[in-house]
Amino acid sequence: MQYFLGIDVGGSVIKSGLYDANGREKGVASISAPVVSPRLGWTERDMNEMWGIACETIRQVLRTSDVAGSDVAGISYSAHGKGLYAVDRNGNPVRNGIVSSDSRAMPLVRRWKSANLEEKTYPLGFQQIWPSHPASLLAWLKENELDNYRKIDRILMAHDWIRYKMTGQFNAEVTNISGSNLFNVRREEYDRNLFALFGIEEMADCVAPTIDSAQSSGGVSKSAAAETGLREGTPVFGGFFDVVSAAVCSGLSDETRINVTMGTWTIVTWVDSKISESNYPYTWGRYCIPGKYFVHEGSPTSASNLEWFVRNFMADKSNPYELANAMVASVEKASTDIIFFPYLFASNLGDNLSGGFYGLANAHNFAHVVQALYEGICFSQQAHLERIVALAGTSRPLRLTGGPARSKEWVQMVADISGMPVEVVHVTESGCKGAAIAAAVGSGAFPSFKDAMETMCPEVSSVEPDTSVTQRYQDKYARFRQLAAVLNNATPTRELL
Repeated sequence: MQYFLGIDVGGSVIKSGLYDANGREKGVASISAPVVSPRLGWTERDMNEMWGIACETIRQVLRTSDVAGSDVAGISYSAHGKGLYAVDRNGNPVRNGIVSSDSRAMPLVRRWKSANLEEKTYPLGFQQIWPSHPASLLAWLKENELDNYRKIDRILMAHDWIRYKMTGQFNAEVTNISGSNLFNVRREEYDRNLFALFGIEEMADCVAPTIDSAQSSGGVSKSAAAETGLREGTPVFGGFFDVVSAAVCSGLSDETRINVTMGTWTIVTWVDSKISESNYPYTWGRYCIPGKYFVHEGSPTSASNLEWFVRNFMADKSNPYELANAMVASVEKASTDIIFFPYLFASNLGDNLSGGFYGLANAHNFAHVVQALYEGICFSQQAHLERIVALAGTSRPLRLTGGPARSKEWVQMVADISGMPVEVVHVTESGCKGAAIAAAVGSGAFPSFKDAMETMCPEVSSVEPDTSVTQRYQDKYARFRQLAAVLNNATPTRELL
């Protein structure tokens, strides 16, 4: 039997999964990829270590699944968006890779926003200016690490780096690079005007040729075959921005559904055949299906906040995530005044907001605090969802993917706060499986992504909102938004040290 290998380069973990042409999972291997934070707001990774970890996950999944490398018919990728993985003319990392949760360029972004630069860049890149965009990070390097800046020969995203190490070919996958603020989404090509506007004109000659999600990027090299256990020459395909991978796993082949992904980031995604005009600067990119675009709203305000909380306050507990779910279930819904802002990494409601709890009192216990943490994450997500619903309409089903989708407490809270039925996508690893779908299409097992989705996408189950508490949640959400607005306006701008 032949299998398709999907490699997911996440913000904190690298995974490899094997799937057959019916979408059945044969096995998954997962290894944490250490993050380096040498200064406040910095989030980096050793790029060579990333490649070594990716190789180890491939070896592990082949071994534990008892699958020979020669039985892998195609390989593809999913990866976090934004960030920067720059290499020199010898194909070596210029410096550590920079992850999407990095905020070192925030002072630069504030200067650009004060100068209304986004009014000029948005009609080209269709991106809000964000500190972890490749465009922002390149400008930061030019100001702060000029020697490293001058060494850059190729600008890559996370999976572009791993694919290069697999094949020896430089390519930039289009669903991800279209969200870089270096790419003209309507013209579907890099735009020198964007490079000039961000003050990084010389970097326009350091781009990698773009590649579609199911387009070949060569085969596994001899050296990569030796490191991974794969067969030399096994075809390798472009892959996805992980937002697109989750959307593919949710069956988004057209505009009929909205997808919500809860992970390190909260992401809300919708697909359309045109870029809609709006007064709000929606974020658009090229979808994996020709003639389609995806619009998404997102921020690093999701379950990574819970991971931080568990690591610092529940590390001595057995099964801390199950315990957290049980605590949430033990407390009456929307019953406290505690508000949690899930802004440990960044905010989606104002550049001056930080994470924290507000409204604690002596009557509250630990379960109330955990419940408020869950609520704050879902309220932040609701802000994104409302914007996409305003564009797409309310009649579309809401599909949910990501780690929290395995928790009935999380799923019910999303349904209760949004007031919308939630279709839970039963997929263990949407990044790996979506990437495997790209490999299956690229290998010719299916003539199109739509055909592949119909066969390989997982089953879904529906959860209805508890309408008896939706209004209470909406009232608390309104207070969440009000307090965020007050604090954002009252807090002095905090420059990173």
